[in-house]
Amino acid sequence: MRKAFALAGYDERVLEEKFGGMYRAFQYGAPPHGGIAPGVDRIVMLLAGEENLREIVLFPMNQRAEDLLMGAPSAVTASNCANCTSG
Repeated sequence: MRKAFALAGYDERVLEEKFGGMYRAFQYGAPPHGGIAPGVDRIVMLLAGEENLREIVLFPMNQRAEDLLMGAPSAVTASNCANCTSG
């Protein structure tokens, strides 16, 4: 992952700052499903008769759509804004 971000022009500080949660997770290995998850959480939600996914997800986002464990969303930097165009 570090090599891919280095090829894209990002240093390790940016990797840790913006993608720290994913970076730490990949230190334990790639997910067994290879990134193509079958949606088991939604199937369990339906089987449990729950209307809200947060009732069965282990680490749900809060009411403001923040993932407190991953520190997401993070602040937008000026260089991020410079990369965006409107048209």
